[in-house]
Amino acid sequence: MGLFSKPKIEGNELQRCLAYYEAKLKVTAFQTKEADLFNNALVKYRTSKTSPLTASEVCNATNRLVQAAHEVKRRHEGTKPGPNAALATHHAWHITILGNTAWAEAMLQAMEALANRWTPRYAEVQQLAGKHQLAQHEAENEDKKFLERLGIS
Repeated sequence: MGLFSKPKIEGNELQRCLAYYEAKLKVTAFQTKEADLFNNALVKYRTSKTSPLTASEVCNATNRLVQAAHEVKRRHEGTKPGPNAALATHHAWHITILGNTAWAEAMLQAMEALANRWTPRYAEVQQLAGKHQLAQHEAENEDKKFLERLGIS
């Protein structure tokens, strides 16, 4: 162990951290499934941009994404971080989830604007997407540190 490294987590604390991480993975799996459904809908309806049905279907898919983002937030908030060792990763993912929710809501507004033949605010959507990606990168780094402390590769 280096001078500034944290000690490996063991015993009961390890079991509590593993239980937290398993619960977090379930939330992540749900979020990934919903994001895949959204992306598949975008690919499916991308070919005919002028159809009213297309605009409606894309809005429906984006609305589902927003609802899923709120469900992910609810589930994450219901996941207790357990020991102090899990607090940093829990907080980092919380920031990521908030960013994802804000991006999804902005995306829905943009899709609704398109459906109504208004000009969407793409700059806001892109800005929120960038913030979300940065937060996700930071959360993934916290996960790596956490898993190293757990002794998991």
